Amino acid sequence: MAKDNIESTNRLLKVMIALMLRGQEETTPTLRQQVKTLSELGMKPIEIAEILGKSSGYVNKELAGIRKESKKKA
Repeated sequence: MAKDNIESTNRLLKVMIALMLRGQEETTPTLRQQVKTLSELGMKPIEIAEILGKSSGYVNKELAGIRKESKKKA
């Protein structure tokens, strides 16, 4: 159980660091960029939704759009 808590804490710290670094960019990242970043860090859509204050449906829609864009680029 302690191992799970440590892994969860480590993941949240990685997310916080990534968001802080993104916040230092010249422009504020869009919600889509934030969703993409959090997803790339291994967060589940429901976790992303809680962090961003959006519905899980919104996050799933954004993730689908991101996947569609990446297929077009490949």
